[in-house]
Amino acid sequence: MWRGERTRLASLPERIARLDDRLAREQAFATYGEALDALNSLYEARLAAWRDAGDVRALAASEGTDPVVMASDLERLSFNIETPYYAALRRNLALIGIEQGDALEADLWYIERGGSWSSWFGSREARRALAAARRAAFETADVDGWRAVGAQLLGEERDVIGTAVVGAAYATLIADPGWLADEIGMGREQVAAFVDFATFVRLLHLRRAQAELTYELRLYPATDVALERAYYTGIVGHLIGAAVAEAGYLAAIDRPFGSVLRLETALLGAMLVEVLEARHGPRWWGESGAIPLVERVGASTSLADTLAELGYDGLDWRPVLRQIRTRLIGEMSGYGGPNITTRAGTRKV
Repeated sequence: MWRGERTRLASLPERIARLDDRLAREQAFATYGEALDALNSLYEARLAAWRDAGDVRALAASEGTDPVVMASDLERLSFNIETPYYAALRRNLALIGIEQGDALEADLWYIERGGSWSSWFGSREARRALAAARRAAFETADVDGWRAVGAQLLGEERDVIGTAVVGAAYATLIADPGWLADEIGMGREQVAAFVDFATFVRLLHLRRAQAELTYELRLYPATDVALERAYYTGIVGHLIGAAVAEAGYLAAIDRPFGSVLRLETALLGAMLVEVLEARHGPRWWGESGAIPLVERVGASTSLADTLAELGYDGLDWRPVLRQIRTRLIGEMSGYGGPNITTRAGTRKV
């Protein structure tokens, strides 16, 4: 029950994200954790079924990318992206009066909503921009700002790897300065700030997927619930830089190593964008010559086919790193941000 209204548990994060008052978010987040705890017996049964089916990691490796190999390959990405991420995290938390180390995941939900940017993403602007990018017509009347436009760019059909990769590539346009200025019509003085914000959200999702991969590698061999909970809060909380609900240690995993698929899609989408920019320039989304490659990638049904279309031998994390670094305000800019007053006093962020 949410304020007297029956609602789905899955909708609570969005409702919590709409709460402007920090104390209200904290209270709602605590209640959300209680709801997850009430369901954990069901999640535990699901986890037991996964384990009974055999070695979860080995089964995942036999069907695609080995999670252990991916985790090892992404260690360098994690190392190279950590400083920019925490600088961006500090900047965004400072805007809502919170210091790093004092944030909840609910505060990140609130930031991600980006309500202050909604005025730039009305239905008319979205239709024009999506038409320029050759994506589906924007028909939703009650839009929720930039995320609704991003969802249209991403697309709905993401069960096949090729369509998921194409969607991930188009979704990067939400943080493309040229697309925002030329197609959305965003004021150029606002573009840099929004690009920084949207890129932070992209990086947050990438870090969350990495955290879940690392956590899953420890979850399935573990047999102690207290240890499983500690792994979840420690690993995920550290990588996203905010306290997570401990009770969500099983609800966060919708299927074994789904994190691998999300990471594959994110990396391949960035790789596709880099290839398109190299062949067709920075305005690739409006070039008719880019369509054949996009269609071929979209028709791919396996990782090997997708890599072959892109001209790669394997997954490469460097394109996503380059795109993120060039769109964030700067690795060290988090140290020169606004003053923030917290329980620890006032200081520069």
